[in-house]
Amino acid sequence: MRCKEPTKSPWHLRRLPRALALGVGIALSGGSVLAQDSLIDEIIVTAQKREQTLEDVPLAVSAVTGDRVDDLLGGAKDIRALAARVPGLNIETSNGRTQPRFYLRGLGNIDFDVNANQPVAMVFDEVALENNVLRSVPLFDIERVEVLKGPQGSLFGRNTNAGAIKIDSVKPTTSERDGYVRLGYGSRDTINVEGAANVLGTDTFSTRVSLMYQERGDWIDNVFNGPGDDFGAFEERGWRVQFAWDPSDSFSGLLKLHGFTQDGSHPNVFYANAIGLGSAGLRPEFDEEIARHDNEVADLELDHVGAALNLQWTFANDMTLTSVTGYDTVENFQSADVDGGEISFDDNDVGVLGRQVGFNVATGDGLRDHSQLTQEFRLAGDADRLFYQVGLYYFDEDFDLINQDFILPGLTALVTQQTQSMAVFGQVEYTINDAMALTVGGRWTDDEKDLQVGPGVAGGTVTPDAISVSDDFFNWDVALTYDMNDDFTWYGRVATGSRGPVTLGRFGFVSSATTEDSLSGEIGFKSRLADGRVRWNSAVYAFRNDDHQLTATGGAANVNQLLNAEQVNGIGFETEIDWAVSDNLLISANLSYNDTEIDDPNLRDDLCGSAPTCTGLDPIAGTRDGPFGLVTEVFIDGNPLPRTPEWIANLSLQYNYPLQNGELYFWTDWNYRDESNLFLHRSVEFVQEARVLGGVRLGYATDSGMDFAVIGRNITDEVTVDGALNFLNLTAFVNDPAFWGVEFNYRF
Repeated sequence: MRCKEPTKSPWHLRRLPRALALGVGIALSGGSVLAQDSLIDEIIVTAQKREQTLEDVPLAVSAVTGDRVDDLLGGAKDIRALAARVPGLNIETSNGRTQPRFYLRGLGNIDFDVNANQPVAMVFDEVALENNVLRSVPLFDIERVEVLKGPQGSLFGRNTNAGAIKIDSVKPTTSERDGYVRLGYGSRDTINVEGAANVLGTDTFSTRVSLMYQERGDWIDNVFNGPGDDFGAFEERGWRVQFAWDPSDSFSGLLKLHGFTQDGSHPNVFYANAIGLGSAGLRPEFDEEIARHDNEVADLELDHVGAALNLQWTFANDMTLTSVTGYDTVENFQSADVDGGEISFDDNDVGVLGRQVGFNVATGDGLRDHSQLTQEFRLAGDADRLFYQVGLYYFDEDFDLINQDFILPGLTALVTQQTQSMAVFGQVEYTINDAMALTVGGRWTDDEKDLQVGPGVAGGTVTPDAISVSDDFFNWDVALTYDMNDDFTWYGRVATGSRGPVTLGRFGFVSSATTEDSLSGEIGFKSRLADGRVRWNSAVYAFRNDDHQLTATGGAANVNQLLNAEQVNGIGFETEIDWAVSDNLLISANLSYNDTEIDDPNLRDDLCGSAPTCTGLDPIAGTRDGPFGLVTEVFIDGNPLPRTPEWIANLSLQYNYPLQNGELYFWTDWNYRDESNLFLHRSVEFVQEARVLGGVRLGYATDSGMDFAVIGRNITDEVTVDGALNFLNLTAFVNDPAFWGVEFNYRF
């Protein structure tokens, strides 16, 4: 029999018990997780903006909860660590630890620009973080991370046609003492200090303070300026203060103030000609600890502050009105020696590791005067067999962005963008009988965006230009669940999503793309087997995107340009399992397959740049004159989407050995990612090779809440191409090498 779930706002959720608060298919990392009866506990999620068990949500959701989040991010890891835990998810960035780009089921955006639209939303404490710089927020004192797959247009709006990353922080409590301290030290002088605690508590009012500090030392030697470590350092600080007020059963409020800063020297290091012409992968002589940069301009400065206010009123018949207000502002300046090498005018240096022949490039982006305001109202309640929620949403964002070229004097551009969006949405769930339930949702959205480009603060040669785009669209979803019994549920879902019209202006090159529409269907099951010892969830899906938005980057013209593909199609499946083998042994595994294809016979992309050119594999469409010489265009019809491996697999094992006053524990987790193209076109060189990364944690946890551990990341020290630049030379950036460290945790 299906049960009606409470309609409380998600922030009412309290911290789940440590014992077996597992996310589906998520590799585990430290501390005791096996309950005495070896049962897999229920997971509570808010994927549909209300509290439900994972099994009752009619869509594919992966969740990481409680201490699992903390342990996953040990060793000063950032949000990219999730990519090695969730099936069908890839996360990458060309900006060090900032501006992460999410890919779900093959859908993402390779555009590194600050204002690039992504098809995967990031929602933090019910507030959507639109700008890529805002998404750089560090994760600490986190209650739960949910990965929602497939279009989420009905409840979460525009730019969610691939899915959403939903993050909830730990909230203040009035009834219990709760907090933690975490200290860590490891390779490359990495330091991690964080902690949180409930303070100033009464019967109706409570406060929680959360703090973090991370740093890493320089570890890459720039041999251009002589011996000594010059690159790779960062320093990151984050804070969060939350005030919860529950004066009565009919009203509650939560105010959150938060911020973070980050500084770094060369936060992302580019290596000139790291890839050999005519082959994939890094050159045999490549060393990630050695670079050759002749531009000392690379730097990172980021400063963010924000606030969120969640108010909730409960009326008769459990009807609930929720108001969520968010305001965020961020300033950011980031520069890099993007050619990754030392300039040379000797043709014998063409293709030589660390050498850049003929054209020296360093660029920077400065985000300033940024503000984002969001407001959502939701009314939810039950009526016999019917659960309903309806709402209004408003989004407003403004910013100024400075593009700078440090080599071509005066080539600076000021990009100003204003975005407004408003929506009306609703969803109902009707319980047909004791075994079946039907869910229907819809959302109408109106989207407007204005972009102006002109000379930067120093003037220059950029010709003023402007573009305005707008559209309105309707998204919907229909889902049916069928409970075969208390432990096995089938579901089917059809949903649509939209990515609103987008604009791009960089160094005066202005382009736009029309609205992208997605139609997706999936069938899956969720189950608890073997008397509660096994959780097994699976789904198969297919999608079609019309007017799919793509970004062509680089090429011999070195221009980022927005494109619309007539259609992109994809099919795939995901399966994930948690198995409590015994009282002391837990195994988690997941596997995903995803196949995407661009369907547009006339769509073109610029082939790789010059000095040297790459080895293209696509049919040549023609040539044209570009600012730096002849540009070769290729047809990309039939190509897969970039940065989308077909196969992703994760496996983790945890064993706990009880002692009189605690336990010893050991875990290991391994992630396999298949190869994928780096860009829209195909070439021999620009391939993200298949790789396997593994981690370990060995520790001792006491009954009093202390935890001592040795941790290892990428323990096989596998360094591969993480991304590349499609201009000038075969420049690449790579993943982090092996990390070893120690960690102390105390939870109270």
